[in-house]
Amino acid sequence: MKRKRAAGVLALAAAIVLTLTGCMGGEASEMFALPQPPEDYRNLNAKLNEIRSAIGGESIAPQSGTNTQTVQLQDLDADGVQESAVAFFRVPGEERPLKIYIFDLLEDGSYGVDTVIEGVGSAIYSVSYEDVGGGARKEAVVSWQISGDDRTLGVYSLEDQEGIELLWVDSYTRFRLADLDEDGERELVVLNLSTGEEAAAWADYYDYDGAALARKSTAPLSAGINEVKSLRGGNLAGGTPAIFVTSGFPETGEQVVDILCCREGGLANITLDSATLRSEQTIRSYTAVSSSDIDRDGVIEVPQPVLLPRQGEGGDDFWLLKWRQYDETGASYQVLTTYHNVTDGWYFELPESWADRITVSRQGSASAGERAVAFSLRGGAGREGQTFLVLYKLTGTSQQSLATMGDRQTIFSDANSTYAYELRPQVWDTGLSREDMARRFHIIRTEWSTEN
Repeated sequence: MKRKRAAGVLALAAAIVLTLTGCMGGEASEMFALPQPPEDYRNLNAKLNEIRSAIGGESIAPQSGTNTQTVQLQDLDADGVQESAVAFFRVPGEERPLKIYIFDLLEDGSYGVDTVIEGVGSAIYSVSYEDVGGGARKEAVVSWQISGDDRTLGVYSLEDQEGIELLWVDSYTRFRLADLDEDGERELVVLNLSTGEEAAAWADYYDYDGAALARKSTAPLSAGINEVKSLRGGNLAGGTPAIFVTSGFPETGEQVVDILCCREGGLANITLDSATLRSEQTIRSYTAVSSSDIDRDGVIEVPQPVLLPRQGEGGDDFWLLKWRQYDETGASYQVLTTYHNVTDGWYFELPESWADRITVSRQGSASAGERAVAFSLRGGAGREGQTFLVLYKLTGTSQQSLATMGDRQTIFSDANSTYAYELRPQVWDTGLSREDMARRFHIIRTEWSTEN
């Protein structure tokens, strides 16, 4: 089946743009005519209607992930042109009611069915298109939702019309695709949690063996976890790719990070303690902040919370975060210390000399348009509890005037808020300049998740 290249596909991709702009030539009377979609768009729509009528089905969309449209344009052969269209249907009453149709654009401008994948379940949970099999085209990774959280996983070759199954997993908890062995193709890591008397948690590692995705090895996750909170890919110190698995313990509410990477051809949990069967170094009770590349050096760091002593009786707990990098052997070292104010959406990099000398407390009221965090000394002769730095989040109509009150200096402003600071060198001369304060102060950015 011969595929048409860029000209037709670009016209299809531009259909929505042309419709919105309404840019047309011709007589003035034509300026009021509705814009017409390009021929490729009409041909694809006609083919979809034909298939829908022939199978007696309804159009559906995947429920999760980055690909959640009912019809998706894809570049399956990685040539830079989206010459394929993928559509999803449900046909009630059939043994395999879920259908994925992959169409290719032909030389005459029409669309032909290239591949059909069928599945069992109530919905298509997610779909992604990945190079995991070494073929000329990407493979489709499909999660079929059976019911509730019960899902199965299939990986399909798109080299011919049958949609050859390269892998089938009857049940899984989460999965992640990553090039862990750095061969230019992605491998599949599937996480499983079992509960009850034989509770266990493990990760299966699948790699393409020339015919299918085969399970190469299995690595244990921390014993006692009951829920996987998140997965993220990233590099270890030294550049080794890894997967960071954050999970929860049911009894304590604590979280743990298991770090998985490829070692000696198999998957290894490099943080697992062989005696306790848990990743003891990464267990934490403060869970508001997750692993990230906090210093933006291309390596993922894991936070190690340290509880600060309180000022006086009662009050909230405050934590410093000591960020640690890991290498492929599981060895770690600290690279940064921060205080995170998750409520107000900022964090501050602390000089390392501060860690054992300070306490933290809150000041101000959101109703007054001013929220503040005070950094105070502890253990200093005659200066116990005295505040040497205050960081402010200011909102409302008076935020600009509040930001310049007294010795305050503005750090950053956005459409809704102003962030400012006040240093008190008479209590402790930190030596920080205005440039230092701006460099150490950061807004917490939301990271979008496409986990499965």
